[in-house]
Amino acid sequence: MQSVEVAPPAESAVAAYPVRAPAKSWLVWGIGAGVYVLAVFHRSTLGVAGPLAAERLHLTAAQLSSFVMLQLAVYALMQVPTGIMVDRFGPRRMLLAATLTMGVGQLAFAFVGGYVPALLARGVLGCGDAMTYISVLRLVAGWFPARRYAVLTSFTGLAGSIGNIVATLPLTGLLHGLGWQTTFAVAGGISVAYGVLLLRPATAAPFRAAEERAAHGPVAGRRVWTEVKSAWRLPSGRLGFWVHFTCMAGPTTFATLWGFPYLTQGLGYTTSLASSLMLVLVLGGVLANIAVGQIVGRRPEVRTPMAVLVCCLAILSWLVLIAWPGGRPPFPVVLLVVIVLSISGPTSAVAFMLARDYNPRHRISTATGMVNIGGFCGAVIGIFLVGQILDLAQPDAATRDVEAYRFAFCALVVLTAIGLTRMLTWWLRTRAMVLMAAARGEDVPVHLRVHRWELVDEAELAAVAATAAAAAAAGPDHPSAAGTSTDDRS
Repeated sequence: MQSVEVAPPAESAVAAYPVRAPAKSWLVWGIGAGVYVLAVFHRSTLGVAGPLAAERLHLTAAQLSSFVMLQLAVYALMQVPTGIMVDRFGPRRMLLAATLTMGVGQLAFAFVGGYVPALLARGVLGCGDAMTYISVLRLVAGWFPARRYAVLTSFTGLAGSIGNIVATLPLTGLLHGLGWQTTFAVAGGISVAYGVLLLRPATAAPFRAAEERAAHGPVAGRRVWTEVKSAWRLPSGRLGFWVHFTCMAGPTTFATLWGFPYLTQGLGYTTSLASSLMLVLVLGGVLANIAVGQIVGRRPEVRTPMAVLVCCLAILSWLVLIAWPGGRPPFPVVLLVVIVLSISGPTSAVAFMLARDYNPRHRISTATGMVNIGGFCGAVIGIFLVGQILDLAQPDAATRDVEAYRFAFCALVVLTAIGLTRMLTWWLRTRAMVLMAAARGEDVPVHLRVHRWELVDEAELAAVAATAAAAAAAGPDHPSAAGTSTDDRS
């Protein structure tokens, strides 16, 4: 059983840690969150522009899905390198690189006329997108006390929802009013121009200086891979990965590409009604972000059970769309499904709180990048499977009917169920790790009660506690004082 590593609290005895965040912290966070708003907008544009892109570039369903797949795959592959670079070079430089890269990618996407150049443009866009969220969370860790991390994480997700909102009804109107090239050229230009706000001289973050001294300098060289392996080796690291995977896979597949075509082609809704439902998906996420941040900030012990519940509701929602007689649920049912899916994205933020709580401060960005890979891997797999099944169900069809989407959405049920199984496995192992650490008298992020279904029982915990107490009484030179259990169930 491994020891629990926790990020040192902001109110610790280390003199370099201030008790409260300075007023400037909100300005720093706001500028960083602005880049995330742009990133979410750029990422979400094909959610409503997908059918127009297919018509403009003469794409099949599989080719259309490859745009989002490549963008999200690049995002996922960049997460650990981005976390390392954020730890090494700082979030301001990474955010500047992100907004410039996204702007260049979107400008290229506005003017290309072929499948391959457009695909490359979306890949560049995904590269810039990958640098944003981790960088903003790094600003939060450096500029705010640890007790504010959960709330600021939810605020960051809330800020990203603004980009999602603009990528629904407003973007639909701009595409019809200004046309493809003008709309995406303006979007890319705004992203490039935003970089001016990040050209200011770097300022030492009040909570960053102390943590770098505690970590003996920034991560570099061979220590990079040591940190990555340390973050992954913790059961909480793999729990965070699967929480993000399971919560995000299906809803992101729906939101970024296949939801709008399903509503318009499969269910026959008008463009305005489908755009309105996509807006509901975003607004539901806004409210869920606020609720999730408040709930887990006050009661962190409920965060994983809440993620499990939300994933179960998501599976039930997909089954409703698939199994409804005739495949056309009434509008109120579709609306309810959209609302359930809107909750999953904000709930996936639980993964970042796990990364924050179980890793020392100098490893937070690396661990955050690692768990962030999970959700985007799930989304890539989901988008790929839906596109392939649609092409198999109705090959060479310009549009797909509801039967094709019913078959395709079965893949999302299976994907979510697999993720939920792995999430439950690593949740039990993380609980065992925390319970054993608490029995040894170590500091733990969450204090848990022992249940009958735990991987460790009360007798085992009592024995560990007695051994720890005896070692403490014998002094630091006692052989058992530095040892921990090697129980491989953790």
